[in-house]
Amino acid sequence: MRPFFKRAVLLYVMAGLAACGGQKGAKLQQSVIPPDKTLYQNGTELLRKSRYTEARLVFQTLIRTYPGSDLQADAYLATGDSYYQEGGTENLLLAEDQYKNFIIFFPTNPRAPDAQMKVIAILMREMNSPDRDSHYTKEAEGEINRFLTMYPNSDFVPVAKQYLDIVQENLALGDLGVGDYYAHGKNYLGAEGRYKGITEGYLHFSKMDEVYFKLAQTYQKMERTDEAARYLGLIVGGYPFSKYSDVAKEELQKMGKPIPAVNAELAAQNQSLVKPAAPFSPLRPFIDFAEAIGFKGPPDRYEEAKRIVEANRAEAAAAAAGQEGVKPGDVLINATITKGPDDKAVVNPNGTQQKTDKKDDKKQDDKKQVVKKQDDKTIKK
Repeated sequence: MRPFFKRAVLLYVMAGLAACGGQKGAKLQQSVIPPDKTLYQNGTELLRKSRYTEARLVFQTLIRTYPGSDLQADAYLATGDSYYQEGGTENLLLAEDQYKNFIIFFPTNPRAPDAQMKVIAILMREMNSPDRDSHYTKEAEGEINRFLTMYPNSDFVPVAKQYLDIVQENLALGDLGVGDYYAHGKNYLGAEGRYKGITEGYLHFSKMDEVYFKLAQTYQKMERTDEAARYLGLIVGGYPFSKYSDVAKEELQKMGKPIPAVNAELAAQNQSLVKPAAPFSPLRPFIDFAEAIGFKGPPDRYEEAKRIVEANRAEAAAAAAGQEGVKPGDVLINATITKGPDDKAVVNPNGTQQKTDKKDDKKQDDKKQVVKKQDDKTIKK
């Protein structure tokens, strides 16, 4: 019986060890991080440390090795971010291509608007001054219009509209310069084409009064008086604040044309589009030189857009919190809380501080004492 008993104990111990080993194996298997997630975490950490090339290799490995992974979209976007953060013209163009691929492959991804906004930021960074090649400026205009079409409900829409004005201001200034060049060379048809292109394509241009005046001059030289008078009239009626307004009136009088009345609403709208003059700074030449050689780059428009959106959200939340609990028809009363003579809070619903006079307080106390004595006498009787 003893050998049998030993074998039974040995089998029991082995079964117990196997069970323990199975439980540990199951726990170990549950604690293992999926390889695609491990790759993404490693790539993100490398990106955080600015090790851009290594991060891209890790993200590319994830994309190629695990095509069905839920992290595919994140890896595509992170690859674009690695180029974007590294900077430089070549890397920015590679980032632009990566973001566009992300939008093509993952059009319904909630981060697609961010990718499109980054494409806009890249092209705005590459924009030249108005007197130079406008290739990237025109591309930026196209991508902003695409954003407004594809994502009309995005929080970035107000910012995208602001960026569109900035881009179109650059393009309009470029066309204005070319128009002036043609006019100086007496190529009036060429000048007309450039000036009219501004009036038709860039409605928010800050120097539209100047464009109208130069168009009028061009038509005068082409002996097209009625068209010249039309643009002079637009200056008088809509730009009374312009330096061209008085000259336009004089020209209309010489032509024998009526002088239109000022449209106050239109004038206010036009004046709001005028860019304020930059304040004088003795450092301006050095700043301009630093920007020209690329030492001081343009702002990161994507980060700027995020800050604007966050500020708008905070403002909206504050406004909503201020109106919480207010029902239609309720009257809001602003009250001022002050400290009274007895150190108790005094609320004035009219919002004006109540004045307290110690003499008046003493008189009130004296009256109370007299009333109290009279009451005591009545009770005794």
